[in-house]
Amino acid sequence: LLAGTAAAQRPTDGDRALAAGDPERAAAEFLEDAGAGTARDTAFYNAGTAALEAGRLEVARGALAEAAKSLDPELRYRALYNLGLISLLAAEADSSRQEEHLGEAVDRLRQSLLLQPASERAKWNLELAQRRRPPPQGGGGGGGGAPPSAGGGGGQSPEPNTAESGSEGLSQSQAEQILNSMERRERETRAEQQRRLQTGSAGGVKDW
Repeated sequence: LLAGTAAAQRPTDGDRALAAGDPERAAAEFLEDAGAGTARDTAFYNAGTAALEAGRLEVARGALAEAAKSLDPELRYRALYNLGLISLLAAEADSSRQEEHLGEAVDRLRQSLLLQPASERAKWNLELAQRRRPPPQGGGGGGGGAPPSAGGGGGQSPEPNTAESGSEGLSQSQAEQILNSMERRERETRAEQQRRLQTGSAGGVKDW
């Protein structure tokens, strides 16, 4: 969780639940703290991070959206980063709204990078989200190509143990798993569309 804030004081019920390996209960406890006005921004951030760890993406999204309003740039960066991660995970889970979720991921991660331009994890996840977005339709001059890398030089890989808490970031292997799964799903969808096109055109020949 956020270093130097809630964790620096006496442990709360949320801290204890998290230490006991129960992130879902921890999220509920932190939300209760936020509702009571106890270190509100930090409580919302901690609730969102715990809910993310528990796989409760919608709860996490709501809590982190509140934390992202904080005037503390460090807290706002972490909240925006986690919101980007949630949208990236949602894109993997919900193929029908994949483009929408990826667009949200790109927006949130760009905002987080405005606050911490050196964040390797944010750069990596932003590039991952950009690579998965379909190219814009219509016109276009100079050939497409891959989206620009968010950080100069060669392929950057976030390290699993950086300053951000473990539940915040995708490691390279996790990101690659998501990427591979998305690509596999995309290939299957294209193959299915191709099959439908072929059967449709075959039927059309008879009508003519």
